[in-house]
Amino acid sequence: MNILIIDNSMAFTGAFKCALSEALLLSNKHKFTFIIHPNSKVKTILEEKAIAYHTLEMMEIRKSPSLLLYPFILLINTYKLSRIVKHEQIDVVQMNDFYNLLGAMLKCFGYKGKLITYVRFVPSAIPAPFRKLWTFFAQRFSDKVIAVSDTVLYQLPQKENTIRIYDPVNLTENITSSKTSTDTIQLLYLANYIHGKGQDYALQAFIKAHQTNKQLRLKFVGGDMGLDKNRQFKQSLIQEVNKLQLNDVVMFADFSSHIEAEIKAADILLNFSDSESLSMTCLEAAYYGTAVIAAKCGGPEEVIEENKTGLLVLVADVPAMANAILTLAGNSSLREQYAQAGKIYVSNKFSKEQFIQQFEAILVA
Repeated sequence: MNILIIDNSMAFTGAFKCALSEALLLSNKHKFTFIIHPNSKVKTILEEKAIAYHTLEMMEIRKSPSLLLYPFILLINTYKLSRIVKHEQIDVVQMNDFYNLLGAMLKCFGYKGKLITYVRFVPSAIPAPFRKLWTFFAQRFSDKVIAVSDTVLYQLPQKENTIRIYDPVNLTENITSSKTSTDTIQLLYLANYIHGKGQDYALQAFIKAHQTNKQLRLKFVGGDMGLDKNRQFKQSLIQEVNKLQLNDVVMFADFSSHIEAEIKAADILLNFSDSESLSMTCLEAAYYGTAVIAAKCGGPEEVIEENKTGLLVLVADVPAMANAILTLAGNSSLREQYAQAGKIYVSNKFSKEQFIQQFEAILVA
């Protein structure tokens, strides 16, 4: 089939990563084309993977004067989209998140093919008026609405066309462990610099834990997605580190495409988000054999078996985060136990074979 994935991410996000993984996993059977924003940084990634794409200047609903232009831009883009769909002979249109109304509008314009809408955000994290609007249109016009976790599914109205399908572990291992020192304990925070992603909690917890264990080191890795508010958030973290003179033990790095190397160089991966629909970061860390400490913010509870494959703490509970860091940092055998058990757990629960079976069933229904 010809499948068109519409993703309006401006940078490399977890949502785009999952869509790309799907396209690569199923490319031997189906032809995938993407629609992205012309300023999106994922353009070069699609070109590297030899995946065709078109561009549309998609607009998100947000509280600003530009909101008045949204209906007109949506209509124009729907017209442009309908021409692309016709030219590419698209059988399936896949919206990579439910806040984009292009799919529903395309159906209103008479599109007869399948419409699949993913929900990759935790609905409760979205203001109620927008959440209700987007959910209504997704469930009303989509053949299938796919929640990426039970956390997401249980927050959506129960409808026959709304199901849960886990994104698969579509990873390969190309390097051995790259840990270089036994004298320090390396903590990794792998996430774009966005308020709510938890870097501020991680820094507070690290400061507290470092007072007890001077071997601890913390590395932040992520992009700012080209947004001023994200740059300011990152700068506030850097300023705090400078003020406390912790520059020699806390490092800030930009976005990295070498995820496997980053994870395998770490002893512990941290994820203290306020809200996660699943958390591919936790999943990748488990698969690559690095122990995980995460907040109970939704998705991580479906990736981590508490006290079996990792540690879970309450959202924003900095003392608990610090204690969890000290617990794992001081027990190498426990880290190894969690790492081995986590790899087995996610490989089975998020298998490629299961995803392919479930997704193909939707395509032929």
